[in-house]
Amino acid sequence: MELHPKVKKAIIILAVLVIAVIIAFRFFAEPPPPPVAVPPSVQLLQSRLVGRKDGWRQWEILAQSVLQTGDLVTLTDLDEIIMFQEEEAYLFLDAQRAVWNRKKDILDLYEAVVWNEDESFYLESDLLTWAGNEETLTSPGPVFIVWEGLEIRASEMVMESKENLLHLRNDVQIRDGSLVWRTESAVYDLDHERMDFYGGLVLEEGVTE
Repeated sequence: MELHPKVKKAIIILAVLVIAVIIAFRFFAEPPPPPVAVPPSVQLLQSRLVGRKDGWRQWEILAQSVLQTGDLVTLTDLDEIIMFQEEEAYLFLDAQRAVWNRKKDILDLYEAVVWNEDESFYLESDLLTWAGNEETLTSPGPVFIVWEGLEIRASEMVMESKENLLHLRNDVQIRDGSLVWRTESAVYDLDHERMDFYGGLVLEEGVTE
């Protein structure tokens, strides 16, 4: 059956309109979003990193693996960590891994152990944070210390590198053999290897063998 001329004309007009709509949609449609940029990362093997302030070494780390992403440097397989004071090594550390924020000059040490040269002082902490600008080593959580045969625990610790003073704060516990004492705070003088306790000493428990 032959279509009426008016019907043919209407079909042609409709087809033209559909094609025009498709072309307009493609022309005005928003372009696809650009791919998300992945920050560049660089991985080095067996590197020695040195943290400095005013040209003086603050710390030095020898690591088997170093991954740099932006301002963050992640170090794993750590072989040696040394803290310096006036270019002299005064504390030695071991840690599972370290993360250094170059921009903020903050070094985080995870599962860290600290000792001095003659090994008369020993400290353990899940996290130690070195702030280069303030020259402080902080443990925001519990620390465990062995000093002169005493086992000492505290809820937090701050070491002021310039004064060589280590401050133990909040619920300080001192175990001497079978005796456990509690006090408010304690300060360890690294230069003179002396521990001072502040606040009243309370005997927590006493056990006779």
